[in-house]
Amino acid sequence: MQPNEYATMFRVEETHWWYGALHRLIFQTLEAELPDWRQRKILDVGCGTGAILQRLGNPEKNVGIDLADEAVSFCRRRGLTNVQQGDVCALPFEDASFDALICSSVLYHQWVRDIADAVREMHRVLRPGGLLLLNVPAFRFLHSAHDVAVMTAHRFRRPEIRKLLVDQNFRIQRLSYWTTLLFPLAVVARTFGGSKMGRDFDTKETSFGQTALSQIMALELRLLKRTSLPFGVALLAVARS
Repeated sequence: MQPNEYATMFRVEETHWWYGALHRLIFQTLEAELPDWRQRKILDVGCGTGAILQRLGNPEKNVGIDLADEAVSFCRRRGLTNVQQGDVCALPFEDASFDALICSSVLYHQWVRDIADAVREMHRVLRPGGLLLLNVPAFRFLHSAHDVAVMTAHRFRRPEIRKLLVDQNFRIQRLSYWTTLLFPLAVVARTFGGSKMGRDFDTKETSFGQTALSQIMALELRLLKRTSLPFGVALLAVARS
């Protein structure tokens, strides 16, 4: 991402509706797929400013890695010492080092020089049967000014992610789009000038809109516990090595 985007993420990651929904989705999926995750060793690939890594806790076992100096610096500001700088395409860990791996909003990035290599590396560092939680932005037509700011090189569809995972010997447990209930508003914001920055919605920390959007996403997350959704702004993959 461009450097100023890390500052924005750090400021709003614990309060903005989008990040709140993303984090709840990751942890409700982690709870469902790996109930004893608190005792497991987890790698957060592309940990950004560290909100997910901080919530994982257990810094003696869990590790975060990010390529950007700014990301590592903001993690340090959170008091996180279990983070290091590194490339998703060449993870600095031994084979079969982790029980689970979270990779959220990483594979889309211009700095990921080879997406297949990145997925291969994630499979390599997972233990047999290890869990992968992967989140990526969906649908190329949603590319906007915000994608430029965060250096988006690719937005994905379900068949692409399925092939990427299967080709690297992952066993797919689930593939679902999400941010489905808000999809029409996101289309307006991103493709029809509804937002000057091309973001789905504003980044104010508190507002009536934030509350309403959070409530809508809470409903969607309940749906996602029971079913997969056919379209959305982002795509969640759950797979086993």
